[in-house]
Amino acid sequence: MTAMIQARCETVRPEAGNVKVFTLRVQGGHFDFLQALQAGKHVALSYPDTGGTLQQRMYSITRMADPDLIEIAVKGSGRNSVSDHLHATLREGMSVPLQYVAGDISVDSIVGYERIAMIAGGIGITLPIALLRELAARAQDGLPVPQVHLLLSIARIADIPFLHELLQLDLSTSWFTLTVFVTQENIRESAHFKVGRPSFENMEQLKDPQAVVICGSHGFAQTLREYTIQAHPISHMLIEAFSPPVSSGVEILPEAGSAPLQINVRSTGQTFSPEPGSSLLEMLEAADVPIRSQCRSGICGACRVQISEGEYRSEPDFCLSDQDKAQGHALACCTFPLSGAINVDIGTTS
Repeated sequence: MTAMIQARCETVRPEAGNVKVFTLRVQGGHFDFLQALQAGKHVALSYPDTGGTLQQRMYSITRMADPDLIEIAVKGSGRNSVSDHLHATLREGMSVPLQYVAGDISVDSIVGYERIAMIAGGIGITLPIALLRELAARAQDGLPVPQVHLLLSIARIADIPFLHELLQLDLSTSWFTLTVFVTQENIRESAHFKVGRPSFENMEQLKDPQAVVICGSHGFAQTLREYTIQAHPISHMLIEAFSPPVSSGVEILPEAGSAPLQINVRSTGQTFSPEPGSSLLEMLEAADVPIRSQCRSGICGACRVQISEGEYRSEPDFCLSDQDKAQGHALACCTFPLSGAINVDIGTTS
């Protein structure tokens, strides 16, 4: 069990789009924890949802104000979530438990390139804003920074967090360009604002980015990943998704007359019969089967398992190769069991 580290909330400020920015100062964090804190990475918070159930949730570090002072931007969901409870209850002077730091993307991931594209959907702006702030600090110190073009997809202009900061960076520097795609509002198009969603044609028009950073919902990230593979096949991709996979338009229920679903966990000897409709990760957690997980969106690979037999549906992920899948490896967060006896081996995965 990871030891809890307390962080004191120093400030709370509202942002557009039902977002609140919390400034947290780590209290007594050990050296390795403090060294791991970087803008762009995630910190795991332990906090109850509005029903009082303690949950673990990951939030992007959007700014490092001091080595022990971080900012996170939290969007309320309206679904009685941990984020909603943070909005309602976390105030200046209160403490919140932190568990660990995760994630592979930071400014160090991109400073070696000359041309970068960033593509974000909704609250996925938290990753680009973190990286852009670090790049702006480097530029102010006279250090080289890449040319960056950010494509931001958002429902309405009034919902854009950090819009003033983004526009100011675009208008005051020679290395950053902002294009906002507005999906649910009729606007007059301009250099900065377009109607609709980022398309394959928009990706083709980018000036040969050497790296592409994508952050948004699982479906958004998957679509833009496919566009990038087609338009810029040699670009290095850095991807984050903040929502779990869902079955893509197909009802995740077995066919009539199918054998009842049974999950057999070889590593623990547990057998249970859940109702279809959830991911394998959710089923294992509900049955108190120990399994690692972090991103819950098919990126980090922490919930990798090996499965055989039975019927299940697999949603796209961002880390397994075709060879991995042919050998029966899967990500529990992207696997939706349907029927029959499904054998799951957690112990042989790492």
